[in-house]
Formats: sequence, structure tokens, C-alpha cells
Amino acid sequence: MDRIVASFAMLVTLALMACGSDWSVGPNDGGASFSRRFHYYYEVDCRYDAFDQPYDCSDTYSMSPSMSVDLRITHDGYATLCVDDNCSYYDPRDYDVGYDHGERYYDFEGYDTRMVVYADGSELIYIDTYEGNASYYYHDYY
Repeated sequence: MDRIVASFAMLVTLALMACGSDWSVGPNDGGASFSRRFHYYYEVDCRYDAFDQPYDCSDTYSMSPSMSVDLRITHDGYATLCVDDNCSYYDPRDYDVGYDHGERYYDFEGYDTRMVVYADGSELIYIDTYEGNASYYYHDYY
């Protein structure tokens, strides 16, 4: 019996040595290349057409409570997007990066929805393509 336990312990030790010291889940990228938390206090609701253009928008109104968004993108492109602590995870091929008016944005597309987060935190756009609605969230009042 002692021999079986010793053999098992040796196998476990060898297996642990083969795995190495990295026990992290996900890609081993050495940390985040982009990691920010944003707070949005103002909202504008609009209808949204098939040409990605808003129309028939409401006046800007103050949100209570405010909305917090955490965006973390690893060096190899894996993204974590958390809205009020509800998180979604994206592979590099599951979102786009672009520039609008000289500012970088990240465009996360889901089933019938899109969320566009500007890297400077100035604006977040949530688009429901099925319903034809868009909500614009802002840090500052415009």
C-alpha cells in the first residue's frame, strides 16, 4: 500500500513539474495592455437606423445611479468588458478597434447588440439592432 501511495505521489509531482509554474487561466501575456474603469453619468436615447445613424434623440438626462464600465485588453488581444460588474469575455477576433475623430474605440458585437467604448472614456454607445435603439452614455454633460 505504501508503495502505491509513493508511486502516486511521484506521478503527481512529475505532472506538476510538467505543468510549470504558470497556473493562470487564459493567455499568458504578461498583463494588460489596456485596463481602464469609466463612469458614465449622462444618457441620450435615440432610434437607430440600418445605416448606423441615430435619429429622433431624447434630451440629455442625468442617470441615477451612474454606470461603471471596466475594460481590460491583454497584450495578445483578449478582452474583458464589465458593465456594472456584469462581465463578458471576447477573443481578439470577436471585436473591432477603430478610430473616430482621432480617438480610439473598441466595438464589441453580440447577437443583435453592439457596444462601442471609446478609449478615453468620453462615450459609450449601446446599440440594439433588433429593436432599432441606441443609448449614448457620457461622462460629461454635452
